Amino acid sequence: MNVLAIDTATEACSVAASIGGVWAERFVELGRGHTDALMPMIHAVMAELEADLGVLDCIAVGRGPGAFTGVRIGVACVQGLAHGLNVPVVPVSNLAAMAWEAASEQGAWVAVAIDARAGGVYFGAYAVTPRALPECVVAERVCPPDAVPALDQRSVLTAGTGWSRHPEVLGAAVGCEQVDSGVRLPSARAIAELALLGAAQLPASELEPVYLRDQVVHSSARKA
Repeated sequence: MNVLAIDTATEACSVAASIGGVWAERFVELGRGHTDALMPMIHAVMAELEADLGVLDCIAVGRGPGAFTGVRIGVACVQGLAHGLNVPVVPVSNLAAMAWEAASEQGAWVAVAIDARAGGVYFGAYAVTPRALPECVVAERVCPPDAVPALDQRSVLTAGTGWSRHPEVLGAAVGCEQVDSGVRLPSARAIAELALLGAAQLPASELEPVYLRDQVVHSSARKA
């Protein structure tokens, strides 16, 4: 399967493609400017592979959680490309992609925390097994770092900028030994690999971003 993947949900802007089993990828940390950088990166990756977008079987995207604007940029770009090419889309959790990158070779539980600003983190935990889609064992959420659930493990791998920003608080909250995987931001390569492993495909019209913060707002409104 020929796949293109993009991710703009964090300060990283990332593009990867696998055409006939050959890979090309680009990854830059921008902070801002994803919109201007994204299409040139896509063209550069496809040019390196000497392939046209018309050979794609699907397009994968980091669907969030992450920065509101970044998630919207990625989802809108993929919807536009997929509509034009008449191919399905593959939405992939940014947290699951980071867990996969951290542990796809050896397998492990991975606690992923992305800095969500305003003192919070996007958090999820995954059981990763080689050659299988990651299993979400702690549901994705946005919360203060001291409110993440304790993990019933002797040790876990960690991934994400949240661990860099709140190492002691997160460490105390998960309540087990942590081993740093070195993965800080999601990559389009990991997203593409999960698409190739069989992550669910959707029509482009059904692609939806996942913000998580909206869920918190709606929940609070119902309780008021």
